This record gives sequence, C-alpha cells and structure tokens, in this order.
Amino acid sequence: MVFSESIRSNILFGRNYDKSLYEKALRLSGLITDIEGLPLKDMTMVGEKGINISGGEQARVAIARAVYSEADIYIMDNPLASIDYKVGKKIFTRCIEPLSK
Repeated sequence: MVFSESIRSNILFGRNYDKSLYEKALRLSGLITDIEGLPLKDMTMVGEKGINISGGEQARVAIARAVYSEADIYIMDNPLASIDYKVGKKIFTRCIEPLSK
C-alpha cells in the first residue's frame, strides 16, 4: 500500500531518516532505477496528491518499507505478485531470502 506522500515518507513510515539504511532499502527493493526516473526523485509525491505509480513500484515501495523497519517478524502476502520475474528474482535473492534466516 502506498500513501499520498513522497516516496521517502512512504518508506520511512514515520521513522527517523538513516541514510545508510535508506540506501540499503532502496537497493534491496530494486527501487533505485524507478526513483532516478521521477521528477523529484524520492521526494516525488505519489498517490492521490501526486503521480500514479505502477503496481510493481507500489510493491517495491512496500518491500523497501519492510527492509527499512528492520522488524523481527515480517508477514508478507504475495509481495512479488505485481513484479516481473527478473526483478522479483533479484528482490527474493537479495532481500526476502536473507530476511528469512
């Protein structure tokens, strides 16, 4: 789910900004290329008050939010459904699989 805020606010979800953790979340979720193509990069507003992003981009924002949260437990309901196979495989290998260990 994406809220009517900036990409960055959607990922931070009320937490303090930590540059290294944020960059890790972007890298592991595969969002870097998407963000580079946006007019205001990660400060671009999305949702009702901003631009529309694809279902795959919304899923990657949610995955980045999960990585950024550094939670002890993650509950995911088909997080790769809206993502193409190639990107999904990278996200699974770099992000989801390590979180399960």
